[in-house]
Amino acid sequence: MTGQIAKALTEATGLLRGPQRAVRLIQKLLSDKLQMIFEQRHLYSYARAERASGVALNSALRWILDAQRPDGGMAAYYSLLTGYSEPYPEVTGYIVPTLYDFARATGGEGAVVAADRATRWLLSLQMPTGAFPGGLHAGSHGEEAQPSVFNTGQILQGLVRAHIEANRPEILRAAVAAGDWLIHMQQADGSWSGPAAYQNVAHTYYSMVAWALAELSERAADDHHDYRDHELGLSYGLAAERNLDWVLSHFRPSGWIDGINLRGHPNYLHFIAYVLQGALECGILRRRSDAVEAVAKSSWVLLRKFETNKFLPGAYEPDFKNGQRFTCLTGNAQMSCVWLRLFEVTDDLRYFNAALKMNEMLKQLIPVRGPRGICGGVSGSYPIWGRYQPLRYISWGCKFFADALLLEQRLTGSFAVSGFEALPCAS
Repeated sequence: MTGQIAKALTEATGLLRGPQRAVRLIQKLLSDKLQMIFEQRHLYSYARAERASGVALNSALRWILDAQRPDGGMAAYYSLLTGYSEPYPEVTGYIVPTLYDFARATGGEGAVVAADRATRWLLSLQMPTGAFPGGLHAGSHGEEAQPSVFNTGQILQGLVRAHIEANRPEILRAAVAAGDWLIHMQQADGSWSGPAAYQNVAHTYYSMVAWALAELSERAADDHHDYRDHELGLSYGLAAERNLDWVLSHFRPSGWIDGINLRGHPNYLHFIAYVLQGALECGILRRRSDAVEAVAKSSWVLLRKFETNKFLPGAYEPDFKNGQRFTCLTGNAQMSCVWLRLFEVTDDLRYFNAALKMNEMLKQLIPVRGPRGICGGVSGSYPIWGRYQPLRYISWGCKFFADALLLEQRLTGSFAVSGFEALPCAS
């Protein structure tokens, strides 16, 4: 608690260096307070689009591009107290696939340039072991970098996609080195723990690392066709499945997932959604119907809570009880992604319907005007003073919101216009 207070005081002094931010802070606090007072408390307020998804997507991508620092790394956040943070290797890594997806969907070459700059910066950070560092990147003035399993896995996602798009051999070498290190650090039961894991303990949300290894498995096996590359693909795939088995063993009959293990923090929706997203995507890649079914059960619990309450609380106690009275927008965006992917693999339109409503809710909470760092940004919490990343617009929130809109755009393209127009009004 003392550390949290010191951190808050340090951020508050940022207003002394940038007094113009005080006006924006007050405006946002008042805006969220008024919106909470007058907002409609039912899902029919999302029955039609108030803002075009394409416009919201362009706005989110503009926020991401503005957050890219001169060295190519993405700032972790824009704080209403201190402005842009230092670049964040973890998020820079998994923003790369979003940038390429946006470029494919819209033809935006600026996103490709940004992805290439981000990739080159990440390559410069890789350690001799193949690992990538944790935390923000403070440059030559920071503390000695410490390897991180989770960050390495998230960055691995970006490297695999960058190699698919750019086909540069040094990217694949870096991805293979990262994958080798992750396998070396994996425990016998399939988890990751120890000094390179957050708080030294195993976490079920490291299913996101398993997803990255499953992607590397396919890339390593497909890029060349000699025996060694085939064996590499098998080893990464087996490591992914070992972790997936460990994660699935923590799913309760209620749909709750044990093992998130964040000491000193509540069970934020962001991390619950991490578990679900990683397990689902890994399960799809490894053709594991048991993983898809487990994720569907948990996701259905959250879908019904969303239908009942209009938004998902920002944190839960076990068995999804006692949701806290704020919403974690990043977690909401991630659940939209999960529901859309479940619709894609199950053809159950109820997932699609819920995701459209969720995207509409998010679009209504994203600033449509303001300076860089605010316009198009996804705040950590709604209201802005909520417990998760308070008073900040966060880069990973924009990433998952953009992913949800890109998935919506891709999937709605397969519907007749008349059918699509009817869906958002269903309940």
